[in-house]
Amino acid sequence: MQLGTFGAILKFASELEDAAANFYEEAAKRASSERQKLFSELSNASKKNKQMIDRTRRMEMQEMILEAITGIDSDNYKTDKDVAPDESANLRKAVEIESKAKKFYEDSMEKLGFLPNVKKTFAKLASEKQDRLNKLKSC
Repeated sequence: MQLGTFGAILKFASELEDAAANFYEEAAKRASSERQKLFSELSNASKKNKQMIDRTRRMEMQEMILEAITGIDSDNYKTDKDVAPDESANLRKAVEIESKAKKFYEDSMEKLGFLPNVKKTFAKLASEKQDRLNKLKSC
């Protein structure tokens, strides 16, 4: 589905972080103690990201709700967020979730460059996603 407005992009970003938080929360319940901590940290970080996105959306929404945006299709960033019974499968899913989210933030950042605060927020989120990928890949 095309995300053709600022509001649609931020709504999708909020949903992306919410789904990731839920995935990590469930994955933590099925993980060994070592990975349980990592998944719990990722869940908490995604919850904070959702709050930041929602705050940004409220602050910037009034002016940009109707600004047309092209080239962002939500289907390119969706992942299977069903928790697997296997811990290694959940690690692979986590890498995919973070990779696609990073790509979404990078792509959206380019399209929303006319909004400096949003661009800065998305740049921060993309950087955080890279840090998460590094952690996950080192497990």
